[in-house]
Amino acid sequence: MSGAAKDARPGNVAHGDGVGIGVGNGSEGDLGLGPLAWTALVARWVEVARASRAIPPEYAQLRDSIPHLIAIEATTAALAELALVPEIDRPHARAVAEVGIRRAAAELDRIWRGEEWPNECTEACEAAERALALATYAGLEALEVRGDRAIVVPELDLGFDPENSATHAGTLAAMPPGSIAMPGEPICWWSGRVAPTLRPRPVGAEPEAMAAAEPFGDASQALVHVRNATPLQVYRGLDERGTFTADTLAPITGELLPGLPLLVPVLLDGVRIGRFLHPPDAWNAMHRAAMAGRSTIAVERTPGS
Repeated sequence: MSGAAKDARPGNVAHGDGVGIGVGNGSEGDLGLGPLAWTALVARWVEVARASRAIPPEYAQLRDSIPHLIAIEATTAALAELALVPEIDRPHARAVAEVGIRRAAAELDRIWRGEEWPNECTEACEAAERALALATYAGLEALEVRGDRAIVVPELDLGFDPENSATHAGTLAAMPPGSIAMPGEPICWWSGRVAPTLRPRPVGAEPEAMAAAEPFGDASQALVHVRNATPLQVYRGLDERGTFTADTLAPITGELLPGLPLLVPVLLDGVRIGRFLHPPDAWNAMHRAAMAGRSTIAVERTPGS
């Protein structure tokens, strides 16, 4: 079995309602493949199954691989529909899909043991691995900065208490309060738990004169609640002097990129994995200094973001 095939084997977080962002490509209302795509896929699988009957006996390995290849591709396609499954049933559905993919991949391993896998089998397993990773974030929601001004990330009520395990449900990531977030960036995203909310600003906390001089926008007006979001990380570039250069948005399931990751993963599928390290005032002072008098910096997007 090839090294690539081995690597491909499965197992090895406002105000108002925003426009839905589809998983994968960010298109509105993209909650899965849709009936036309499913019809095309089923037709393809039927054609492949029919064609496999004509494979000569000397290519029995290839013929025997077809049912398992179809099983992997079909389960991978079904995982794209996981956001449509009731939230309470998603963990079970995800587990069933993973077991099915593992079994089919194990059969391919048995059939091709000691030999190079066909490219189609390797690619199907790689796609299944990516789909399983994304399935953890099915039904993801986010608070995203809209408009043309950056904002100072406010203190949010995340519904999370580090000492109370009853608040550790679902998945949650958030920028630490005091961060400066650019337009188009998520400041938090979550699934399987209650939506974070803005904490009320204390009366008289920000005099009018100070608000007028503030180069950054009003978070209470700029944040939009986005459904069916893609889990993104914001990587902030710094130069040798510690000045912010540009941001890069990339799927959190992809490779780590250079820069300072701004979203802190707090919970993953009910497991506590991170925390904010600095007080909001100190963190904001660092961000303002690194902005070097600018009100925004460039934001780049990688494929899939």
